[in-house]
Amino acid sequence: MKSEWGLQRLKKTEKGELELSLYDDNLPEKKNFETAANRLSIAFPKMTKEFFLLLTEFVIKDGFTVKRLEDAVNHVISNFQYKELNISDIIKFDKRIKLYSYNEVVIMVQKNAEFEDFEHRKIDGKTYWVKRTDLFNANL
Repeated sequence: MKSEWGLQRLKKTEKGELELSLYDDNLPEKKNFETAANRLSIAFPKMTKEFFLLLTEFVIKDGFTVKRLEDAVNHVISNFQYKELNISDIIKFDKRIKLYSYNEVVIMVQKNAEFEDFEHRKIDGKTYWVKRTDLFNANL
């Protein structure tokens, strides 16, 4: 979707909350998939060629960007403790911030937040609110 931040990925959580992926760079090309597969196959030699074909399919379907793919591979290599991977170990990696409606912000302000704690952003023609601290922590 187009937004002030460029191409972004909006997703609803299981609770129905709307989140925005912070990755907005280019989609991966063949060389990016090959690099990711090579690095993962070195770190996890038991994984088959078919695994990497299926992983590539899911990465494309989920709309990964080049940076998200690189970060996901680095995260799994650095943190995964088993000898074999699951596709979900890579696919679930993302950096997201929660989006709020105006009504949600009003409720939070009534409880203990300040309007100054939020910024509004237009995404695909709709206005959403984000916490300034989330933007700061994400370096946006």
